Amino acid sequence: MKRKVIIHKHLFKNAGTTFDWILKNNYGNAFCDHRDDIPMRDKGEKYLINFLEKNPEIKALSSHHIWFTFSPSKSIELIPVYFLRHPIERIRSVYMFERKQQSETSGAKMAKKTNFREYVEWRMRDNVSATIRNFQTRYFAGVKNVKHLKDHHLQNAIKELKRCPFVGIVEYYDESMLLFEQEFKKLGIGIDLTYEVQNVTQKNIKLGLNDRINSILEDLGDLSKVVLSKNNYDIHLYEKAIAKLKNINNA
Repeated sequence: MKRKVIIHKHLFKNAGTTFDWILKNNYGNAFCDHRDDIPMRDKGEKYLINFLEKNPEIKALSSHHIWFTFSPSKSIELIPVYFLRHPIERIRSVYMFERKQQSETSGAKMAKKTNFREYVEWRMRDNVSATIRNFQTRYFAGVKNVKHLKDHHLQNAIKELKRCPFVGIVEYYDESMLLFEQEFKKLGIGIDLTYEVQNVTQKNIKLGLNDRINSILEDLGDLSKVVLSKNNYDIHLYEKAIAKLKNINNA
């Protein structure tokens, strides 16, 4: 029987810290919060498989840099877990986090010296990292360095969404955990999915999702058209994910 390892593809500011808390709570030292980013970015799946083979005790691993999709392995069954978030709401969360984090990245520096609109305007530039430009589609499609995504990238992301049973949605976290519980049982994995929310930076948490999104778009003013255009694939992917989650939970 193949060894099964849960692989949390930890997308930046998508409630991943909360899911990591779940994994740590279940697996203790058999959970790896992977931080050796350079080889993961440079060597991809080859490095990941080699790392797991050298560390046979690991049952779950999380990394911000598993942008690649998985091919079949003879020895290990990699079980990918993703979380999607509404791309417009995610923008505010990225900005708030970068303002407070102790880091020398270009994003952290820019967030500390600009207001929200100025920061987003900077992030919309094609020569700046695509942290809030169809970022989630890139992850699902396994695309790393393409400046401009095309329709086939979106279609590849949708294929990954349909293929993977473990796609959670931040705004539907409880429903996502119910789905995960069912799917983990099918794989013979017993896991306690109760959680405590971690690392929250969101404003206006008492407002509904649509009100929060409208508030962000109002703050961006005429820049909102550009933001919506450069997140059009992420919005489409998010809507597909919600439809999938609701169809499964209503079945």
